[in-house]
Amino acid sequence: MTATSDLAAAALKDVTDAALDRCLATPANASTAGQTNCETTAARSYDQRMNTAYNALLRRLAQPAAARLRRSQRAWLAYRDAEAQTRQTIFATRQGTMYVPMQSDAGVTLIGDRAKMLERYVRVLAIE
Repeated sequence: MTATSDLAAAALKDVTDAALDRCLATPANASTAGQTNCETTAARSYDQRMNTAYNALLRRLAQPAAARLRRSQRAWLAYRDAEAQTRQTIFATRQGTMYVPMQSDAGVTLIGDRAKMLERYVRVLAIE
């Protein structure tokens, strides 16, 4: 990559992803506990963003679309919970502390993807 493309990529990077990268790059967070704390902070950030976008959508959508969004979000929450159980089962087959932050990161990715999707919907509704 060139310096220009590095800057462009940095400008487009999601704020929570960027904060997570900075947290993980901090030498004090090199331990399993430090890495897991970074992942937990990112998960909370994405969860808050997801809820903010969800509520913004509910305020803007007419009733049929709002009801569909509610059903979709409830289904996604059930999926998230089932996926967490699956992830727990899979990672339980592994030994070693390196798998703890890997498992956390998988959860962060799932929540982050949903938050970003709902935020995208909010941006779509903002187009006049």
